Amino acid sequence: MKVSHAQALLDSSFQGLEEGAARMYEPADPRFDERMSAVWLEYRWYVHERGLAEIFVKWGRVEKEACAQTEVSVLRIHLLGHSSVLAERARRVLEAGTPTTGRLLELFGSDGVKRESSTDGPTHITLEHWPSPAPQPLLPEETFQALSSVLVNPEATFDDRHEAVDRLCRERSPRVVDTLLAALEVGPAPSALRRLSEWGVPGALPHVERALAAVAPDNPADLWTLTALQRRLQAWARTFQAM
Repeated sequence: MKVSHAQALLDSSFQGLEEGAARMYEPADPRFDERMSAVWLEYRWYVHERGLAEIFVKWGRVEKEACAQTEVSVLRIHLLGHSSVLAERARRVLEAGTPTTGRLLELFGSDGVKRESSTDGPTHITLEHWPSPAPQPLLPEETFQALSSVLVNPEATFDDRHEAVDRLCRERSPRVVDTLLAALEVGPAPSALRRLSEWGVPGALPHVERALAAVAPDNPADLWTLTALQRRLQAWARTFQAM
């Protein structure tokens, strides 16, 4: 499936639905010309009711003029929240390919994400149903306090903060959200920003925008990552406005 065909498929499959944030088409933004990567990327965010469809397209980093006719390697849709309409539209994209057992999907392990896959030539299409909030057992109080203390400690290392976020997020609860937001007041925590964006926590948006403002112009990798998180949070904000 060529890039132009993938874009047309997405346009037709999600026709009439609101885009919650501006698309990120990397070849069109000169800020990302120097991003060290072997691929070009495109992101889209569609919203409906309390649901969000985040779409990720990847292809080889060819000359910009050749992008339209280049074969897509990955077309992936993340379904977050609740929207049967978005799920039905996403399935149209999946069904454009031939169903496959998705041998590579086994690499993800048991992360709670339901994955379906198909192929269209060299293009791997994946539909991911990300889990919605559900009651979970709370971490032992001693463990919670120990992990929280790492995140609010300005002397903690990057690796320690990353590990604390990972362990803390085994519990999805208001107190964990509050702790992650508090950690962002102390210092950079990319993993906390990512998790809050997955959970749709609008309070994380100012922290992402502050991080974006601090990114050096010669750091296109972080600029791309933070801009994608910003757009995801903006899309989530649109779902809350629609309530």
